[in-house]
Amino acid sequence: MTYLTVGKQRWAGVWLGLMLFQLAAFGQASFQAQIRGVVQDASGGVVPNAKVTITNVATNISVSARTDERGSYTFNGLHPTTYSVTVEAQGFQAKEEKDVVLAASQQSTLDFTLMPAGVASSVTVTEAAPLLDTGNSALGSTVQGNYTRDIPLYGRSYFGLVFLSGGVTEVSGAGTSDNYPAGTNFVSNGQRNATAEVRLDGAPTSAPEQGEGDTSNVYYQPSVETIQEFKVLNNGFSAEFGNNGGTVINIVMKSGGNQFHGSGWWFGQRSALDANDFFSNAAGIPITDHSHNQYGGLVGGPIKKNKMFFLVDLERATDVTPRQITNCPN
Repeated sequence: MTYLTVGKQRWAGVWLGLMLFQLAAFGQASFQAQIRGVVQDASGGVVPNAKVTITNVATNISVSARTDERGSYTFNGLHPTTYSVTVEAQGFQAKEEKDVVLAASQQSTLDFTLMPAGVASSVTVTEAAPLLDTGNSALGSTVQGNYTRDIPLYGRSYFGLVFLSGGVTEVSGAGTSDNYPAGTNFVSNGQRNATAEVRLDGAPTSAPEQGEGDTSNVYYQPSVETIQEFKVLNNGFSAEFGNNGGTVINIVMKSGGNQFHGSGWWFGQRSALDANDFFSNAAGIPITDHSHNQYGGLVGGPIKKNKMFFLVDLERATDVTPRQITNCPN
């Protein structure tokens, strides 16, 4: 765990709050998703010049595109979240797909079949089937935010969830508290030790590999409360991930929306409730008396509805031993 002064903790909180401001337009980055498809009529013929609109459910921000002469449309640079997609074309009933969920670095296909205009003005599908990643050969797993938020992770570190991905194993002599300022403690599919790359909303937060046997230090670890999801890329990822020789951890942060929301939490650990390890127990060595507390809160909402939003998180940790009291912000 990285130890910071109170002043640095305040600046880190301010930096995180500013970083999570989300505007109407997003710059392209490697964590973002893509959705594409073909619009056709009931006979299978393509429908050119159809208007396709995709709307972020949380922010109500919409982006529109027109199908080309082949009936195809594409949306790039989409923030991983839940969307609704609507298709309109002259002479046809409008059609809408709701609850379209896009994950980090996902490339998906969503096709539409329009019916001729009739009595009904629209056809609405209330729930879309889960979209497959059809345009990406990368191997990996996506860990959703409910795991990072609800599972009692030791130290509230999301690195403990990396092992949910197949092929990821822990290595000895490395860890988030063993290297300066913090390093990775896992490898995947036979790749080299300590060569992972950690990205936060597309921007690297780990140092590039610096030579033989060097570590990929992680310079910033967000609170698990602010993580929407993250994707563990084991093999086959594209050339945009070029600063490392191992696993890529691609993190997507939460963002504010049109509704105010917040949460408060506390995570506690006491030596009386901890189990002793096998060798200490066999040697008659008791557990050192200690207690650990982590607490914090999160609040988000609109600054201007449908335009600008905010998300602020504050987290603090306190470790207490018989001779020492340590404040260690996460």
